[in-house]
Amino acid sequence: MKKVFLLFAALFIATVANAQISPITFGPKVGYQTTKLSVDEANIKSDFKGNMTFGVFARLTIKNVIVQPELLYFKSGKVIETSLFESSSGILPNIKPTLTINQSNFALPVLIGYQFIDIPIIKMRANVGPVFYFAVGKTEYSSNLTGDTKTKVQESPNEDMTMGAALNLGIDIWKLTLDVNYSLGLTDAFDDEINVPGLGEVEIGDDTKQNIFTVTLGFKIL
Repeated sequence: MKKVFLLFAALFIATVANAQISPITFGPKVGYQTTKLSVDEANIKSDFKGNMTFGVFARLTIKNVIVQPELLYFKSGKVIETSLFESSSGILPNIKPTLTINQSNFALPVLIGYQFIDIPIIKMRANVGPVFYFAVGKTEYSSNLTGDTKTKVQESPNEDMTMGAALNLGIDIWKLTLDVNYSLGLTDAFDDEINVPGLGEVEIGDDTKQNIFTVTLGFKIL
């Protein structure tokens, strides 16, 4: 799946590389992810601090039709109650150790939509499209069974690539662009079984999907 990621990344870079051709625009963006939108300042600060995301976007506008690919980096985490001892008879049968997993990811949404307000200073749009998630780098494990505080391994417990479907609303004011995106996970984010140092083969039986809001603020360089 890493080859798939490299292919999508190459296509994205190629789009940005041709950004000098109007009506394409591109730029950096930064924001945060949350499972529940809030206008409370404390909640926003907390989400931004703990669930920050950043990356780049490109946008092609043909009349009022929008095509907007993005490449965003973020970290995800999950605390899983394992079933390590469920099949054991008389040996700690009621103990279900927890396993904490932290993973680095790239998200590649490809959004297609319509710009329903188009005046010189303010533009508003609605987009839909697929989101491709790629687990990258090392994974951090922490278990309350072994007492290990952290174990790093090369292989990720996440599926190499997972998918979601996104609905996006956005507004541009001058060169600033604000997007609120909801992604509905379509595939499981974790394998059913993973090999964890100190624990061996662990059946997590987890069907977690990436159902998240992403709020980003970008700046149009072009």
